Amino acid sequence: MLNDIRKDYLLNRWVVMATHRKRRPVDLARKETDIQKFSRSSCPFCPGNERKTPPASLVYLKGRKSTVRKKDTNGIRHKNWLIRCVPNLYSAFSHPKIGESFSSGKAVGHHEVLIESPNHNEQPANAKISQLVYVINGYIDRLEDLSSKPYVKYVSIFRNYGLDAGASLSHAHSQIIATPMIPTILSDELSASSEYYKANEKCIFCDIVEREKNSPRFIWGNKSFIAFAPWAGVHPFEYWITPKEHQPTLSELRSQTTRDLAIALKTCLNGLRSLLNDPPYNYGFHLSPNEETDKHYHWHLEVYPKLTIWAGFEKSTGIYINVVPPEDAARSMKRIIERN
Repeated sequence: MLNDIRKDYLLNRWVVMATHRKRRPVDLARKETDIQKFSRSSCPFCPGNERKTPPASLVYLKGRKSTVRKKDTNGIRHKNWLIRCVPNLYSAFSHPKIGESFSSGKAVGHHEVLIESPNHNEQPANAKISQLVYVINGYIDRLEDLSSKPYVKYVSIFRNYGLDAGASLSHAHSQIIATPMIPTILSDELSASSEYYKANEKCIFCDIVEREKNSPRFIWGNKSFIAFAPWAGVHPFEYWITPKEHQPTLSELRSQTTRDLAIALKTCLNGLRSLLNDPPYNYGFHLSPNEETDKHYHWHLEVYPKLTIWAGFEKSTGIYINVVPPEDAARSMKRIIERN
């Protein structure tokens, strides 16, 4: 029986589904948690340690009737917060100095950390839905503010969980990087989705949702979102969360769809945790960068469990080997979510 080789929905990227190497969830489950632990007194993201971070560019405070949005100013650090978004001390991109020219050699942009909860041990898999709604609204607020800056071409919102996935702190947090260019993967997706739209007069992601909602790769869905293992997923147990209706960016979310996204996040990440013993993972939002691409690009969230290591073949060829076919991964995820 030959292995299957599949091409990505949009990218010129090939993935071998290694049936002969096929692994079970128990084979890939983490034997122990690997995330760095800090006490509340030493964790820079915990309440009471606000001065261990730069002043926050966004703070959510609980008001009498609704959430109050503030910034840290004039040396003040707000207390009793719901979420905080602060500049990263080890920034990959830095905002320009006044009067500085924006040449191609400058890593001009912003790099921020969104602290997702005042509770040290709260992660999306076990957080309250109301807290995840704050997180998503925080993403949207920072996306809109950073996107408005003339030197910003794209805003990347992503999350690293576990040391093997690049997280150095265990306190729940995401990162936001605003870049002066559109990243390569997004640029390639935008080009491919544009060509598809010109040829078919419809969004390729809308077609993907329509096909995958009844496929063996379907995992879970609610009124607003569908979760599925992608046809040519690179990572074992990779899955995407995509809005059912055409939406180019997170700014399109309204109160109910924001709550539905929070439910999708918690449901699927809790399923991943239960199935694979709380594995490290990365996730990243893929978003339309401007109005010109809104018609043909459909935002989605990609979740990549960190379960295997890319070796010489993958790194030298750009062809990947996935030891868990998406259909098997979806079946296991669907079963564990239904059981939880």
